[in-house]
Amino acid sequence: MLFLHGYPTSGRLWDLVVERLACRFTCIAVDLPGLGGSPPLPGPPDPARMAQEVELLRADLALPSWCVVGHDAGAVVAVHYTVHHPERVARLALLSPPLFPELRPPWIFRLLRMRGIGNVAAPLVVLALWKGGLRSMLDRPTPAFDGILEDFRRPFRGRSGARRLLWLVRWGDPEEVLGQTAALLPRITLPTLVLQGRRDSAVPQSFAQRAAAAIPGARAVYLDAGHFLPLDAPEDLCGELAPFLAGAPPQ
Repeated sequence: MLFLHGYPTSGRLWDLVVERLACRFTCIAVDLPGLGGSPPLPGPPDPARMAQEVELLRADLALPSWCVVGHDAGAVVAVHYTVHHPERVARLALLSPPLFPELRPPWIFRLLRMRGIGNVAAPLVVLALWKGGLRSMLDRPTPAFDGILEDFRRPFRGRSGARRLLWLVRWGDPEEVLGQTAALLPRITLPTLVLQGRRDSAVPQSFAQRAAAAIPGARAVYLDAGHFLPLDAPEDLCGELAPFLAGAPPQ
């Protein structure tokens, strides 16, 4: 099972999920380029490029195929990977998927995309993000998450941290990128599960149902959680993922 995180998190997003599923599955949680412990790639971190890196990883591991689970921007990467390498994906799970061009990025990200003022604001945004901003998005924060959040922060420390954040939020036109991603959904023909938190404040709840309707045979499930399903509701999430990834047909 390949687990793809979103921005600006890391592979540690999946810690509570992996510890529950590792007894049944081989779990691979990666740090996407530029996040966690992975260095950035030259050029923008667009999802098609990230999907190419995922395929290189599969080849390096000599795996014929795998199930792919993506959260937030990781779900966008998962869609691109699945469409361009369908023979390599057995099953697909999309969590909190921002897959449509109507998505409204947080106002602070829109500020950072503005040249000049965004450069000035970036160090303050980095400080606010790790002094409580990201934690406030957790539905059920506990001290156990401190180490996970600290790993999320790793690429954004020091003087280069603000530049790394700008590199993330300024790639491409979000409306155009998500429009291209939404257009790929009908081309996904393998079993697909879409999961969303009922209290998700980052991605509209309608997106899950829209994604399930656009992907042939997919189904949507809503959990009692916020945006970060792997951290807010790992038990409920694994209760949905385990039978699906093991081969149970979507209900």
